[in-house]
Amino acid sequence: MSGTDRIEELRLSIDALDRRIVALLAERTAVVRELTGFKHDEQAVRSPGRVEQVITKVRALADAHGMPPAIAEAVYRTLVEELTALQLGMLDERRAAPSPAAVNGAA
Repeated sequence: MSGTDRIEELRLSIDALDRRIVALLAERTAVVRELTGFKHDEQAVRSPGRVEQVITKVRALADAHGMPPAIAEAVYRTLVEELTALQLGMLDERRAAPSPAAVNGAA
C-alpha cells in the first residue's frame, strides 16, 4: 500500500469517527436541553462546580485512553461554553414567554 493510499484510508477513518462524534455530541446536547427545563436561573445553568467535575473526569478519561488530557479539556471547555450559551438562551426564552396563568387570564 502506498503512502497516498494509506492517507486516504486514514482520512476515511477520521470521517467515520467524526460522524460518530457528532452523533454523540447531538445526543449530549439533547440531554442538556432537557436538563435546562429543570434550571431556573443563570447560576444553575453556569454551575461552576459541576463544570470542574466534568473537566476533571474528562481529563482522567482522556489519560486512561492515551489521549493528551489538555486536548480533551480544551474541547470540553469549548463544548461547555457553547452549551451554557444555549441553555442561557433557552432560559431567556422561557422567561420572555407569557406564563400559563397569564395566557389563561388568571391573576
